[in-house]
Amino acid sequence: MLFDNAITKIEIQYNKHMISKLSQENYMACVLGGAVGDALGAPIEFMSIRLIKDRYGSSGVTGYVEYSDGTGEFTDDTQMTLFTAEGLLRAWQRQAAKGITSIIVVGYQAYLRWLHTQGICIDRSKIVEGVYDVEKGWLIQRKELFKRRAPGNTCISALQSGIIGEIKNPINDSKGCGGIMRVAPVGLICPGKNEITFQTACDMAAITHGHPSGYLSAGFFGSVISDLAIGEELESAIKDALIILKKWEGCSETQNAVEYALDLYEESKSIMKSEPERIPQLLEKLGGGWVGEEALAISLFCSLIYKNDFRKGVLASVNHSGDSDSTGSITGNILGLINGLNAIPEEWIVNLRYSDIVREIGKDIHTGIKEKGNDIDKDWWNKYPGY
Repeated sequence: MLFDNAITKIEIQYNKHMISKLSQENYMACVLGGAVGDALGAPIEFMSIRLIKDRYGSSGVTGYVEYSDGTGEFTDDTQMTLFTAEGLLRAWQRQAAKGITSIIVVGYQAYLRWLHTQGICIDRSKIVEGVYDVEKGWLIQRKELFKRRAPGNTCISALQSGIIGEIKNPINDSKGCGGIMRVAPVGLICPGKNEITFQTACDMAAITHGHPSGYLSAGFFGSVISDLAIGEELESAIKDALIILKKWEGCSETQNAVEYALDLYEESKSIMKSEPERIPQLLEKLGGGWVGEEALAISLFCSLIYKNDFRKGVLASVNHSGDSDSTGSITGNILGLINGLNAIPEEWIVNLRYSDIVREIGKDIHTGIKEKGNDIDKDWWNKYPGY
């Protein structure tokens, strides 16, 4: 299977590239940056830019506004990102211990644990692949995750079916951004291997989203993160992902959206100093971000313009008419990985509810697997059981 080969290649390349290129803090910043962007955008999702400015001022939101104490809280975007990471780490553990695994089946089971946190029980007789266990592992023990934070209907219905959606056997025709917003860990765990990452991120997204633009946008995003994880420049990472994208059937929507974002970025260069107030107008041209290709385009545009400024980039990505938390999450992943923890405003980290969970996942992705000689670390296995 592709998945068995992919996880083996990840293991081979891990120590050679990941630790030597980017620090553990960069990995934490990627996941934490996504959670911060998610929390900033959550209260203004579904609002038009006009309403956002009427309510919060001409600059829109500039910090957390959901709670009166100034704290913010991430949504299903980050919840599912955490369970994506958990699934990948558990698949890696299984491969190390048993010599064979399927990333997609183990990842699917992780998504079923997320579904459990949403208060949804699933008929076990529907599940034909994997070990359905909603008790083992550390993440499912964190009761702070047991709440509904505007979960996507497509993710809920697809997972409730008990069927693993596949690219060749799509479960639906959805291209919502619920596929792309959760796959940053795929790129982190497979640094510098963007072909493998692209495929794997597509497969992970296709579990719930069957339209090509739903999974290809995820593959593109995963590939970009994979390149950034070895220190590649953002422009180069986008170029590499475009090369891969063009090999896939059904790529036209995603390709057009990305290329339009790049065109608008070029246009923005001439007005950044003289007319910066026009940047939000350009951003609105990319759509609302409700579907995968639009969420990708918006996030790439904001990340390119503010590549070295986490605050400005993430605020730009949430202050628009549309799916503010998802575009904030994706942009936060990108800019967090590029710029590191110190680039994220301290007050946004301190005031993010349950940030310790997010930090720990980022740290653990960088760690990968733990071994003692030829034996798997038992504590690590209990944290990330290999099934």
